[in-house]
Amino acid sequence: MSGRDIRFHDVSFRYAGATSPLLGNVNVHFPKGWSGIVGANGAGKTTLMRLATGSLAPTQGRVEIPEGAVYCAQRTDKAPDGLQQLMKDMDGQAWEIRGRLGLQESWPERWDSLSHGERKRAQIGVALWRQPPALAIDEPTNHLDREAQTMLVSALRRYDGVGLLVSHDRSLLDGICRQCAFVDPPGATMRPGGYSKGLAQVQVERNTVLRERETATREVRKLEREVARRREEASKSHAKR
Repeated sequence: MSGRDIRFHDVSFRYAGATSPLLGNVNVHFPKGWSGIVGANGAGKTTLMRLATGSLAPTQGRVEIPEGAVYCAQRTDKAPDGLQQLMKDMDGQAWEIRGRLGLQESWPERWDSLSHGERKRAQIGVALWRQPPALAIDEPTNHLDREAQTMLVSALRRYDGVGLLVSHDRSLLDGICRQCAFVDPPGATMRPGGYSKGLAQVQVERNTVLRERETATREVRKLEREVARRREEASKSHAKR
């Protein structure tokens, strides 16, 4: 299905052999701009990202995905398809991407000797060069030094499609994300702002639930005391009769 945004409609997903779905009845909307995907390890962040780009199919429900969406996996074992072409492209955009990410012409030939950080920059550079309508990146700043992170963030800010980020880098999520999907299996909740703003909202929601629970507990105890009092009065009345 082709469109401008990514939309989940009652999406559930279960891996083969699993006794229960990892994700269930998820309804989230990823519009233009960068969105973070956050949650505990094993919560399903990468699964949600792969569903959003079509590299996984939902067990139930459907996902609207722009045609040509690209997923950048966390691993960088193999050189990305198109790296040679990016290095040879004389177009202005290719020059800009190579410059912003510090890509070097020799990298395709010596891929095995590159650091993970260099490979990640090359992987993301190729993805940006392709100008996909939707781009999902898994842990883009892992193993990058401060200078490389600054270069990467500068390149990501110039992307104008639907962007998804899975990252443990809170400063990155706070710096470029307009909203974050908080994954708490089996659900996912979209909250506005970066990670810090979303986390503050989570705490507000938890405090509200706790207050409501405490209020409900007090009301139950009050009712129990009232029931006990009336039983005692009824017992005394019966004894008098």
